[in-house]
Amino acid sequence: MQALTENRSHAITRDWPIIFTAGAGFFLSAMDTGIMNVALPALSQIFHSNVRVMAWTATLYLLLLSATIVVFGRISDRVGRLKVYSMGLIVFAIASLLCGMSFSATQLILFRGLQGIGAAMLQATSAAIITTCIPQERRGAALGTLGMILGLGNILGPGAGGLLLSFAGWPWIFWINLPICAVGLWGSFKLAKATKESCARVPLNLTGNLFLGVAVFGFLYGLSADTVDGFARTLPFCFFAAALTGFVVWEARAAHPIVPLSLFRKVRFVVPVWSGLVLGFATAIAFIAPAYFLEEIAALEPWQVGLVNLAAPAGLVLLSGRSGRLIGTCGTARLTSAGLALMLIALLTLSAMQLNWHTAVYGALLLLYGIGAGLFIPANLSAIMGSVSETLQGTIGSVQRMIHNIGLAVGTSAATAVLHFNSGTEAAGALPVYRSLWMMAAAAVLLALLGSVSLSRLRR
Repeated sequence: MQALTENRSHAITRDWPIIFTAGAGFFLSAMDTGIMNVALPALSQIFHSNVRVMAWTATLYLLLLSATIVVFGRISDRVGRLKVYSMGLIVFAIASLLCGMSFSATQLILFRGLQGIGAAMLQATSAAIITTCIPQERRGAALGTLGMILGLGNILGPGAGGLLLSFAGWPWIFWINLPICAVGLWGSFKLAKATKESCARVPLNLTGNLFLGVAVFGFLYGLSADTVDGFARTLPFCFFAAALTGFVVWEARAAHPIVPLSLFRKVRFVVPVWSGLVLGFATAIAFIAPAYFLEEIAALEPWQVGLVNLAAPAGLVLLSGRSGRLIGTCGTARLTSAGLALMLIALLTLSAMQLNWHTAVYGALLLLYGIGAGLFIPANLSAIMGSVSETLQGTIGSVQRMIHNIGLAVGTSAATAVLHFNSGTEAAGALPVYRSLWMMAAAAVLLALLGSVSLSRLRR
């Protein structure tokens, strides 16, 4: 028993450099998003611009991240995940430096787009580094720790943004990324010397990537283009439909498709992918709806709203590590079902919200949602990454992140559209609006739960 404990301790010690090097990319993108959410009003004043224009610092970042992430995932399978990951850290650092040196809103928006490309390189390869460098028996615990790091980024981002804006000056909301990038680069250099990556001479399939990138860009741009009407409003979705059709036709004939279309006929792949999309959709609502309700209806101070919103990522941090360690004994389907069930309970309870509820009730329910997400994320990621061979880990990891980002974008668009349409409504009249948002999220989670439960029974 003592020898077993020592071997396990040695294995964990050996895995930590890999986990934290790979986690730096997830941490950067999560923290950066939280910082920007807090900083947008202040940046609007600093650059003498309105919030709608300044919102493009977040929109262009997400557009370019989502449109290029699969390209970089494919490249990483060909040339090495650590090489692409290191390049992503360099691009992210350069873009962060330039963002802090911007003299106009236009410059800042463009440099944030460059930052989104760097984030695409990081998100495309973070999980793949773990799944290719850590043995199968310890992979679940490592992915759980990666989920914890992601949650920490979400927790620290808003607080760090507020502190840096108040005491260090706005450029430091971008320059804070530089030391983290440096640590990640140092870790990547050490890992490259200590490990030998398996690469595959897979064709890049640039035509397929181009179709997919245009489709994703068109879809997300269509969701964000809320200032135009008529045909111009539908044009991005036309590009999306045409590009998606071209992608499917091309991939069906390609000798080396980006993701084999046959995977989409397998329930063991489709259910985890759909669940990842649902998580992004529901989580966007879980972050947006409480902020609007507590600040505009419950009349709480912004710092109080921030504390309540920290409950969900705190729950994620608490359970992610535990979920990762349970994958080997409980299986991915059971853990995703348990996580989705807890998320559903939280959302259904929130859909019955009352005006006289104490703030602590919202915090407790968001904590429960975060605990469910903490159980869900490592197991879902493990299920998706395990659906393809080791030579395509970068590609499938980037597809997973792209789908999650699309879910976030759809959830954000739906929530903001509903809230904008009902803006100015009195408290009593606004209550059904917020309830409908929670029910919308609950319905999506319920569909994912039904699929996960069915998958769990199939694996018995």
